[in-house]
Amino acid sequence: MIITESKPFGMIKDKLKKTDKISLNACNECAKLCGTGGEEGLKNMETKLKEAGFEVVNKLLFAPLCDKDLDKKVMKNLKGNTILVLACDAGFYNIKKLFKNKKVIPALDTIGLGAFDESGDIKLVRRFEPSPGE
Repeated sequence: MIITESKPFGMIKDKLKKTDKISLNACNECAKLCGTGGEEGLKNMETKLKEAGFEVVNKLLFAPLCDKDLDKKVMKNLKGNTILVLACDAGFYNIKKLFKNKKVIPALDTIGLGAFDESGDIKLVRRFEPSPGE
């Protein structure tokens, strides 16, 4: 599985305008298991955005967001001009490629590969190296 962490909300907020109509898109696979995506991630992000005065026009849940064919089917319901992606870099990449005419913002950082240990906790197995310029 891919391990993700939430970006600081201030960094996300800085990329948004109060006039943006925001669609929240979350992965219901790896990011859900990390507590950064899924229904919980959608609710938490929606609350933060609304409290900060932003408009959320819809929430879409994907299983998984890195499946481009599934993305195309689910995205027929997309509203708004801005997409906030609660998924790993692969999910973000797919959405950015599918919606070149919209502002697409990543809400998570992709940390590395993980696995469950004997007690059911997620453990980081391999940390990804940042790309040059990150």
